Amino acid sequence: MLFRVKTLAGIVCVATIFTFGTAWAAEPGGIDVNIADVTREQAAAVASAQVELPKEELIPKVNDGTKIMINLANRGLYLYEKGVKTKLYPIACGRYTNRSPVGYYKVNEKEVNPTWVDPADRSNVVTSGPSNPLGYRWIGFNGYYGIHGTNNPSSIGTYASKGCIRMLEEDVEDLYERVEVGTPVEVYYNRCVMEKSNDGTVVYYIYPDAYDCQPLSVEQINEWLHGYGVECFESDDAIREKIAAEDGQPTFVAKPFNITVNGKTLEWKAVQKDGIYYLPVYQMAEALNMAVYTDKDAGMVRTVHGSATVNDFKNVLYINADEAEAIFDINGGKYSNNSMVYTTNPPKKTVEVKNIESGTKVYENAVFNRNTESVKK
Repeated sequence: MLFRVKTLAGIVCVATIFTFGTAWAAEPGGIDVNIADVTREQAAAVASAQVELPKEELIPKVNDGTKIMINLANRGLYLYEKGVKTKLYPIACGRYTNRSPVGYYKVNEKEVNPTWVDPADRSNVVTSGPSNPLGYRWIGFNGYYGIHGTNNPSSIGTYASKGCIRMLEEDVEDLYERVEVGTPVEVYYNRCVMEKSNDGTVVYYIYPDAYDCQPLSVEQINEWLHGYGVECFESDDAIREKIAAEDGQPTFVAKPFNITVNGKTLEWKAVQKDGIYYLPVYQMAEALNMAVYTDKDAGMVRTVHGSATVNDFKNVLYINADEAEAIFDINGGKYSNNSMVYTTNPPKKTVEVKNIESGTKVYENAVFNRNTESVKK
């Protein structure tokens, strides 16, 4: 183990560190550090990582300013600036027996070129330089714990530390300039990372359960996909295989769009998959107060206006949006990058006209213009 020694206003702060540079708690009066106290703090940190967190604490929360978010499961540190994710850095975090503590914290100190002392031989001072296991930056956020560089870059991407967060030197120096004392820090453990890619497609990753504390089920993944409105477009078998693989690779599911019909936004989403835009049949019909008839054997759905091919995604029926106008008598479509807007076509009115040559009365359907007081015959 090593000690980090820092003097501030006459107070010496000491923290233990394991061989690879993991920081531990600071104690006033560094000459008389009680290793047993440090061990008890370590045990408490391990216990905190074993507690099953409520779901809302497993889902990252972003404020409007700068924030550090650390997912121990995928060994990634995210930086949000003005509420927008701007950086993703690879990290090393606590090993199985020395888990990094989850929770909500704030940066409480920053230091350039930290100095360390070997507790077994306190005359052996590790000053700033290539042999310093902390690298050249320290960002403390929870007493004994902090974010720092490393002289062992090959450990990045693994569970190698005794609780602290290691970064590549160039990364921690970049981060150091972007955060201040008081910057929020959230540490969480979430094996399933689900988000939207730059083009709006829902993508998810599943990582190994290194801490053996977060089993995943098909039902859970479906529930999270439901939050994006695309659960019907990833089969249960595909999810099951994804959980078993736990390879951390991206799986792109589909791109959801809000649906607005006659000014009302529907609960269900339109979805783009493999270049096709799909609309949920029954939800559209309900919004339009329209009866719909389905022949699953024939793969067709019809209304009083027409028929269309139906697609069954996990027992939910969708039609190609290209057929929406004919079957629902509506117009519209993709309105923006995240919405599709439809309105009912103007009603048709039967008018009487005469065939000039024969004098025979002919009934035709004419579109009624609401801005016209009468229809000339």
